[in-house]
Amino acid sequence: MGGNTGEEEDEKEIALDGSWSSANKVNKPNLENTGLQPVIINADGTTYTPNSKTENWYSYDGVENNWANAKTADGSMWVWIPRYAYKITYNDASDKSQGGTIDVVFLQGTSNLDKDGKDVTKASYVDEKGATGAYIVHPAFEDGSSTGYPNGEWNKKIEGIWVAKFEAGYQEADKAIDSNVGYSVTYGYYGTNTGDIQNNYYGEIQQGTKIKYPTFTASKPSMNYIGISDSYDLCKDLTSTNAPYKLNGNKVDSHLTKNSEWGAVAYLTHSKYGRNGQEVTINNITVNGENTVCAVTGYGGESVSASQLVTNLTAIKNNQVAGSWTTAQGQKASSTGNVYGIYDLSGGAVEWTAGYITPDSEKYQVYGGSLKGESNQYKSKYEGISETSEANYSNEGNINRKGEAIWETSDSGSNNSCSWNGDYSYFVNLDCPFFVRGLGWDNTSSTGVFGFDVSSGFSVLFVGYRPVLVIE
Repeated sequence: MGGNTGEEEDEKEIALDGSWSSANKVNKPNLENTGLQPVIINADGTTYTPNSKTENWYSYDGVENNWANAKTADGSMWVWIPRYAYKITYNDASDKSQGGTIDVVFLQGTSNLDKDGKDVTKASYVDEKGATGAYIVHPAFEDGSSTGYPNGEWNKKIEGIWVAKFEAGYQEADKAIDSNVGYSVTYGYYGTNTGDIQNNYYGEIQQGTKIKYPTFTASKPSMNYIGISDSYDLCKDLTSTNAPYKLNGNKVDSHLTKNSEWGAVAYLTHSKYGRNGQEVTINNITVNGENTVCAVTGYGGESVSASQLVTNLTAIKNNQVAGSWTTAQGQKASSTGNVYGIYDLSGGAVEWTAGYITPDSEKYQVYGGSLKGESNQYKSKYEGISETSEANYSNEGNINRKGEAIWETSDSGSNNSCSWNGDYSYFVNLDCPFFVRGLGWDNTSSTGVFGFDVSSGFSVLFVGYRPVLVIE
């Protein structure tokens, strides 16, 4: 009689296009025509495709928190972070390093509206706790094109982002494919020495040699000895037609994670839709330079700040090391405490992010490469020209930035433990103008999702990276 019945509606294939899900009270994962395939994860880590007529394969409900996962053609895994707004309540307002709570409200489409159609940015907004006050739409989902991207925004409002589930790993040599990006820096920091030529997992690398495309899967040697500029270029190359991921380059944008996007993951992780204030366990695995590898993806230690566990690649390949991602121990290293979250946010390799200080330093000029220039949707410039990290951290052009898990969750830019959970807090300076996040397998208590540190920009034994996908 001029309309579908409820039963007929249930038989329709659900459009996974980033639009609002009235069933799950969150934006649907944006997958259509992208090359991403939705997956459900079995207990052993294998996956299968969910029924396209139901939405019960993912949840952001504050209980199960099975964040939506997807795979690309090569088997790499990605996790959906839907658009949201947040509000921070500090344990001690006079000392932001002492932690607090982060309340999150998921938003409809690209709007500022909650599940009931109320604008969360209004001062009169009343949240589910009965508290009155405005929320901040996370900048990673906002349009900063007309304002110079002051908080690491995108060039339009977006429904969410896809984040690599694991930090970049070396693909097995017999499966590895050359990218379109050549190494610009073939020397780097190893232990206490800076050398001229370094080998990586595949052997000797020379300037101009094509970088192999990474894999974003578990139990792989973390991809290291890649400088900030090469990481930046390689992440933008993931949508190339020769890449193994088979992403639709007309629909998908890939890029190196920005601090705003790292912050979007960190805040959702800390909220009740992630770990609900519980600290993510460190990935403390290291193979101590074997084949010039330093870390392995997708592991969790016995405790939040466990000391490094030295092993070897043979033991990893033979599944002889405790704490792999599907085990009870390993899942504590996930952003959700289960297999549906994001891993390697604490420990593993230190990760580059696309942020730098005002370009007045020699290191910026030598190693900045493609990052050189003003802020845009792919990179963030921070103010300050001091050699002192604290002076740059306190610069008036920086201190009001939101959403990056830096100023809102720390109280110093030059202290080993002034971010939440005692995480490292060291801000960029002229000698080390580029950001790294999460810290590494050997940083124990100062490692974590709220940690930030600095680097000169050249290739380093213990530094890797992670990409983000935005659906256009």
